[in-house]
This record gives sequence, structure tokens and C-alpha cells, in this order.
Amino acid sequence: MSDRRGAGSLGESQVPGETLDWRHRAFPSNARGVSSGAVAEERWKALQGDLLPPLLLLRESALEHNVELMRGFCARHGVVLAPHGKTTMSPEIVDRQLRAGAWAITAATVQQARAMRAFGVERVLIANQVVDAPSLRWIARELAAHREFDCLCLADSEAAVAAMHDGLRPARPVRELGVLVELGVQGGRTGARSVQEAMDVARAVAATPGLRLAGIEAYEGVVDRESMAQTIAEVDAVLDRVGELAKRLEREGMLDELPEVIVTAGGSAYFDRVVERLGRLELRRPTRLVLRSGCYVTHDSGFYQRLSPLDGRSTGGGRLRAALEAWGVVLSLPEPGLALVGLGKRDVPYDLGLPTPERVCRRPGGIEPLSGARVTALNDQHAFVALDGAELQVGDWLGCGISHPCTAFDKWRAIPVVSDDYTVTAVVRTFF
Repeated sequence: MSDRRGAGSLGESQVPGETLDWRHRAFPSNARGVSSGAVAEERWKALQGDLLPPLLLLRESALEHNVELMRGFCARHGVVLAPHGKTTMSPEIVDRQLRAGAWAITAATVQQARAMRAFGVERVLIANQVVDAPSLRWIARELAAHREFDCLCLADSEAAVAAMHDGLRPARPVRELGVLVELGVQGGRTGARSVQEAMDVARAVAATPGLRLAGIEAYEGVVDRESMAQTIAEVDAVLDRVGELAKRLEREGMLDELPEVIVTAGGSAYFDRVVERLGRLELRRPTRLVLRSGCYVTHDSGFYQRLSPLDGRSTGGGRLRAALEAWGVVLSLPEPGLALVGLGKRDVPYDLGLPTPERVCRRPGGIEPLSGARVTALNDQHAFVALDGAELQVGDWLGCGISHPCTAFDKWRAIPVVSDDYTVTAVVRTFF
């Protein structure tokens, strides 16, 4: 269905460019005075001595491929995308996602929502409970001051609804806050644990001044069973309960006054199941199915490579590409079969898997595939690399894929974007 303001609404960004200097890791000392928006003119070569290691690089071709692939997936299946902004917290990447048709940007906290507003985002879906007074006051002020701003958040209990009412009341909101009833998973994160509890929450929302019932939310990504088959079966069961909740709300007439019913789920691992189970949901009111995948934009070489329906669980229609690469210099070969590389916990994610050595640069610009090496441990600034047949020399640059983009971006204030020949073409900045 058509969007009431046009998909990918983008307001005026309040994030100015900045001058690159010592605060921005990787960029050379002669970057002083170079604007973040003008780096392409410098023609820096990332692996030919122009940048300071360690590096986190973003491949332009893979980034553009992933944005377009996800846009096409959503278009084919008649769903919309509200990508999770917390993955990158980058105005440059959020801008790409909105211009590719994103319906909204998802945030996990009000602080992130504030950042999205500064990036120029006009519709923010806060996929979390908002029950503290300062956060609710900010939402009320923003809704009152900006008619173009649309905000949604979640509620999973009558206590949460009461806290929202108490927090909003002193602000005397002039516009109602849209609320999605969250249905959760036993043993999981937030969310009502049964359809009946969710019904009670919906009734409380509908009866509370300052709030309006907008639809239903769930997050199936918390499901983790012993086998993939068991996980998929449980994910499907969670999504089927979302459909059951929607039907019960409709039977009670609680959806009758909505211009559209928003139903949203779909993290980065099982959004194909959301389309399969909820794409067939037929309600009397128009229904908007919203996916919230965030990691698709850069993908990875580990966790999501194994789980994504557009890669390890490929359902056809193309595959995502890993856009992030971490590079460190081989510092020491202190004993046979061991290399110490200048790449550590301060530089790369390690919560959902260690970096994966994939290529080596033995001379400026001379990049070769690498096999027979694996990272076994990380210190703050060092990677322990076991050499199982691979040959490395002190001074070589080791290029690694990473696992879990969310905890890669938050380690870098500015990340060079490179072409396929590793020329720096742009910078993406992060605001965590």
C-alpha cells in the first residue's frame, strides 16, 4: 500500500561535516584540514601507505549491492523496511537507506531516536519500551514541535502503559504517541508472554489518553534452539502467535479506527520467515508489514553469513556481500606457527565470533587470498593468529572479515569507504 508521506522521508540533516584530524583513527597526519565530505579528492590508497593501521574499511561496491538487494527483496514481497539504525548510527548510511526507500528507521533507545532526528529522519520506530519520564517528555516535545515527525514505541504490560501515561501527562501532549503491543518469547527479552496478556495491554493502550494503538510488534531473533530446524519451527510459532493476536484484536473491534495496522518483526536472521508467516495475514483494515533488519547493510563474514536468508540460508534472489574488512600489520612471529597482528578488541567485534583472516597485502597494493590462518584470541591491541600452513612475514598487512557489524561500528568514529582497488572514496561517521 502507499505511504501517507512517501517512503523514505528524509528531512534536513543537522549533522555538519567535520575536519579529519588526530581524533579520527586511520586517517593520515596530512588529513588535517580535509573535510569528511571531501576525502575523495585526496585519492588516498588504503593499503599503499596513506592510512595508519589498524583499519576498518567499508567496501563501496558491497554496501551498494546490499542496499539494492534488500530494496528488491522488500519490493518483491510487498513489505517495507525500517532498518535498525543502531547497527551503524551513521548519518551517511541512514541517508542511503532512506533514499533506497526505507519506510522508517528503527531505534532501540530514545537517545538513538534523537540521533536519527538529527540525521533528518522523519519517522522513527523505537523497538523498545519507553517508560521513563525524561524520554517521554522528549518524545512529546518533538511531536508537538514537528508535525512531520512520526514516532512509534512498544508496550508489553499494563504497568508500562501506566508509566507512559504518567510520564506524558505533565508534558500535556498535543499529539498521541503511537504504541505497538509487543508479543514476546518465553525466556526471551521484553514482550507479553501470551496472547491474552498482549490483549490486556492493547486494551490499556486504547483506554489511555495520549496514546493510540497502532499495531503489533515482535522480535523473533531471540529464539535459539539446538538445531536450525528447531529454531525455524519456534520462530514460525512466535510469528503465528502474532497473527493470532492480530485476529483477536480485529474480532474485538480494536483495529476498526486505524488507517492501517502496523505489524512488525524481522531482525537480520529470519526476515524470510516473517514474510512467509505474516505476509498472508488478511485483516479488514489495510496492513503494513514492516521488517527491521539492520545488519544486512554491511552483512558480515561470520554470524549473519551463516544465518541470513540472503546468504547462508539463501532462499534465492541473490546473496548479501560482506562490506566490512579489518586490516592489521603483522608485528611479530615470536614462535613457529604464531603471528601477532596489530588488531585487537579496540578495533574489531568479538562477541559473536573472532575475525576471519581472508587476504594478505605483502607489498603496497599486492593483495592475495590467504588460507591456513585463523585468529585464536584477541587482546586489546593484538590478534593471536595461528598459522596452519599460511605464510606471513613481519610487515605484511592481514585483512580479516568480521562477525557482527553492530559491535564493529561502535569502535570507530569515522570509517573510510573504499573502491575495489582500495582507493578512499568517502567517509562514514558514527554517533554512538
